Amino acid sequence: MKRKILLFVLCVCIGLVSCSHESDGRPAGADALKYLDIADAKTLYISSADAASRSARNASTSQKMFKITESGYVEEVKYLDENKNEISISQQPAVIQPVNDDYIFVGFGWRDSIHSSYLVRKSDGAVFDMTKVGNPVGGSNGYVNAPMFITDKNNNLYFLAWDSQNMYSGRIVVKINLNGNSFLSSSIVSASTDYVGCFDVDWNGNVIYSGGTKDNATDSVERIKKTNGSFENFALDCDFDRSWLGLDGNFYYMSSELKEVYDGIGGFEYYPAIKKMTIDDSYKTNYEFCSYDTDSNFFWRNSYERVVIKNKLLFIGSDILEVDGDGTSISMKKIALDGLNMQSVWDVTSTENFYYIFGTDTTAQKFLIRVDPTEHSYINILPSDDYDVFSFTASETDGITFNALRMSDGKKVLGQVGLDGGAVRILDEEGDAEITYLQRIN
Repeated sequence: MKRKILLFVLCVCIGLVSCSHESDGRPAGADALKYLDIADAKTLYISSADAASRSARNASTSQKMFKITESGYVEEVKYLDENKNEISISQQPAVIQPVNDDYIFVGFGWRDSIHSSYLVRKSDGAVFDMTKVGNPVGGSNGYVNAPMFITDKNNNLYFLAWDSQNMYSGRIVVKINLNGNSFLSSSIVSASTDYVGCFDVDWNGNVIYSGGTKDNATDSVERIKKTNGSFENFALDCDFDRSWLGLDGNFYYMSSELKEVYDGIGGFEYYPAIKKMTIDDSYKTNYEFCSYDTDSNFFWRNSYERVVIKNKLLFIGSDILEVDGDGTSISMKKIALDGLNMQSVWDVTSTENFYYIFGTDTTAQKFLIRVDPTEHSYINILPSDDYDVFSFTASETDGITFNALRMSDGKKVLGQVGLDGGAVRILDEEGDAEITYLQRIN
């Protein structure tokens, strides 16, 4: 039986203001929070237990946020009011995500259940309350471990949020303009009739999304919201999960159009067409054939992490795919790492010059490698016999910051490795603490 869903009007822009907020039943101290003390922070993390750091004093056993400073010290992040006096708040940090060069996102709640949301300006730590706009949805947006946020060339930020009027089936796309100083304007992009499964945004700000209708979950929708405000039901002759955003800022996808090729031994192979979708200056949608894919084993984005490094677009999962070329000459090829047979990939990150993969090989042995994207040559940087890694993130220079179990003594440690080619450096020994979010911000 269809449920009658109360729809709300989506045409009103909601402001995110850092200096005022009406009471809405959120945890004590939420209204007073105006700044996070993230001065000189290179990396932020959330720890689930005591931090026995040389710098982080008086840490309790609840979830706490810490920063790794430019000098390599660990300090607990302080919460500040509008006069930059330290305050206490009852809510606990749950999520840290990068946004762009100017902002990070911090969510409070429990794990991926976000109850209070803030954009935090890196330059001064000022927080902008996002609660009235809608708390971002935790989890991925198509890719494995995809970031919550997408930006376009006009400094607009897009994310999936819960519909505040319809928490049961309401996932909407929200846009925030980040060009403001003390006021950030927002609007809802997706149609009022729709819930959104996943979405993408081209550089100009055209949004494509797939999902369903709010009053009937079996009705599927695939739409484009163009920059002139119009909607169009798009016609990718494929599943949305087979599309991606190219380095030129346009949409590409693996078509269901197949090329049949005789394999020379009595059978046939079938290669999908790669196509490009663009919206021109007159807001017309165009579809162009690029090439036939002969090497990627039928790409599906929910099996890969997307990495951009040194003008290369990579998809990393149980294998590595590199998008080659641009425009209508684009193709996709499979990259082999000589001597390493990857079976599963647990985490991926990248620095300015390298990308890093943590996973297991076909013999169930763990590995953490640093890969040069030029030749895709790699080295092991953290032997699994020494450390069992839980999480890691890029450091401020080539290298990573990691949280791991040290096998020699059973301690869960916070360390860095590979900075300027260096060896392991332990920053903090936290006993039984485990880091739930570890994120480079500068």
